[in-house]
Amino acid sequence: MTMTSTAFMADLGGYTSVGITKLDKIDCSQVLSAILLGDRELLGHIKMGAPAHNIRVDWIEDELQPCTFEAYSSEVSTTLTFITSFTATTSAAAMIPDGAMIAPIDPANGTDFVMRVTSVLTSAGCKLAATWGSTTWTTVDTTTVWQVIAKPYDDSSDASSDISKARTKRKNFMQIFERAIEISQTRKGMDMEAVTNELQLQIKRRTMEIKRELDLSVISGIAWSDGTNYTADSSRRSMQGFVNFMRDPGYVLPTAARTDDMVTVNSGNALNIAAINALCYKVYGAGGLDEFSDPIIVVGPKQQRAIAAMEAGIRRADVGENKVGYYKDVFLSDMGVELPIVLDRWFPAGMLAIMDRNRMFLRALAGDAWHLEKMAKTGRHEKWQLSGQYTIEIRNANAAHGLLVDIG
Repeated sequence: MTMTSTAFMADLGGYTSVGITKLDKIDCSQVLSAILLGDRELLGHIKMGAPAHNIRVDWIEDELQPCTFEAYSSEVSTTLTFITSFTATTSAAAMIPDGAMIAPIDPANGTDFVMRVTSVLTSAGCKLAATWGSTTWTTVDTTTVWQVIAKPYDDSSDASSDISKARTKRKNFMQIFERAIEISQTRKGMDMEAVTNELQLQIKRRTMEIKRELDLSVISGIAWSDGTNYTADSSRRSMQGFVNFMRDPGYVLPTAARTDDMVTVNSGNALNIAAINALCYKVYGAGGLDEFSDPIIVVGPKQQRAIAAMEAGIRRADVGENKVGYYKDVFLSDMGVELPIVLDRWFPAGMLAIMDRNRMFLRALAGDAWHLEKMAKTGRHEKWQLSGQYTIEIRNANAAHGLLVDIG
């Protein structure tokens, strides 16, 4: 049995044609893609990534060496004591070599000065010269954030050592999405009002259900665990959604506490501009909101109403205006970054997320994207199965995205 792609897709809302030559198995991925493309909620803002080739999807993330650190010193001692410990890939010698110029970003007494490192001791501290240039030494005896201004290179020295950070591997798991369509011989032969083709109608309806389930999984899904580790070695595997990925990007649960590097707890307080700006600043401070970012704010209806009510007292309506109500669709942070506001019906009511659209991808398993397949006929029933495997890739979860939780 054959039918043209135009005839098959005519009742699916005008989606693009697919190459259909045999009705026993039909690629419906373009139907799902068309629905996602027209989606005004979260899924419509996530790009399709490259097809995956395994039920466990791995990707590699690179990081730059930091240029800030926490430390303190005093006028009595010329040793700079580090607060934040350095790992093997971010050693004191790599970050603050001999001759480096450093300065506190915001010294307690407001006095600006620059120090020069004269020798690196250990990961616990390093020696400092009194000052550099004409600046005046000032005591910094409390924990302070310092910045590495420069690492002047000695013209007669050999090439320095490579200080590249080791790459980090992240992972997620494929999840199977499935719906069945069953049509009896009687139902198939009946003329039903406003339904010209029952199979086409059911494909569209079930695909819309899958879109809803995919949206929920992308937001709140949690990976399957064998009690010790997260694993894909299960026929009923599941993906790690954005919320759980942000709280545990390294998959250390269920054996350890959540990481929550980029999660801020709002302690039950109502959402306000200051809280959103603070989250923006946290993402910015971790290295996100950079020149490669395309950030959005994602909220559910409850927090969208809170955003719409912000600054209500300073709004004005023109004379003769016949519309009542107000809706904000862009948040301008106090750093000048504009973040479109995306309302998602299924986003948790007490949360707000900052997501970088350039670092999130929806990926299908190669050869198992959304498709329709005819099952063996049983009696007078025709049965079809819609299914496909998908996962979400979230890059730089501990730097480029942010999550505000426990909002009142």
